[in-house]
Amino acid sequence: MKWGIRLVLAAAAHGVLFMVAAALFDKFNLSFTGWLIGTALFTVFTMLLRGVMSSLARKYASSATFLGGLVLTWVGLLLTDLFTPRDDFYLEGSGTWIFVTLIVWAGTVLYDQIDDRLIDAVHARSKGNTASA
Repeated sequence: MKWGIRLVLAAAAHGVLFMVAAALFDKFNLSFTGWLIGTALFTVFTMLLRGVMSSLARKYASSATFLGGLVLTWVGLLLTDLFTPRDDFYLEGSGTWIFVTLIVWAGTVLYDQIDDRLIDAVHARSKGNTASA
């Protein structure tokens, strides 16, 4: 149950971050279909890669966490760009890649700060509703 909630919340956060980045950068083309596909793919890619990055972070301490988060975000964007049709999701130019990566990474860091609290609150609420029924 917690994993499903985490997936939905992450997808919502990534969807908002993609809209913000696309609004800020002319060379980040994003159609509605690309937004849907890109959000879904990026969320799945980053959640799968997060386990690998977590084990590396434990091994190499905090500097790996910072750098690993940026690399994870960039790889997630790269995979999303590769697997989404160009007309729907397309990043062009090194500056756009750098700044979109930074925006999505920073938003993800903020999201991660509240992620566990949101999940615990939803989980506690669902337990409370089940007990009262």
